[in-house]
Amino acid sequence: MLEIILSIIGVSIDGFFTGSALGLKNTKIPIKKLIVISLIPILMAYPVMFFGYKISDVITNDIIKIIGFILFLIMSINSFVEIKKDKIKDINLLNIISIGLSVGLDSSVCAFTLALEKSNPFITPLYFGISHFILIWLGNTLFNNRINNRYIKYLSPITFLILALFRLF
Repeated sequence: MLEIILSIIGVSIDGFFTGSALGLKNTKIPIKKLIVISLIPILMAYPVMFFGYKISDVITNDIIKIIGFILFLIMSINSFVEIKKDKIKDINLLNIISIGLSVGLDSSVCAFTLALEKSNPFITPLYFGISHFILIWLGNTLFNNRINNRYIKYLSPITFLILALFRLF
């Protein structure tokens, strides 16, 4: 259960930073748009998770650990690379979809890994959507032109790196 919680936080923390970045720019995300953003990771995670759940009986635990390590390592590297990007200037439909897809891709990769370990394929994707909703809203609200900590953005890639290392043991 701790692994699922850490995975969900690791996957959702980029939403917190997206919301924070928008808040620092004085851009508020309306609740309806936030709901749409949060639904995208759920919709992306369900089919991936069911696929992972189905093939989990066919592959060995050692292969599952290696796949999980590689996927979380890729997510960590990707998060480090994305830190340099300034993704969003204004909230419009294209921004909503791109935010949803970017956080949804991480959720899908994580959902696949968790499915291989037999996490519940019905509930786990909902956790992704709920956590994205909460963390994007929280980041957008708390960091609305108030705090500019240049180190907090490294939490997401570090969390993914820790999750990758946990897969090795």
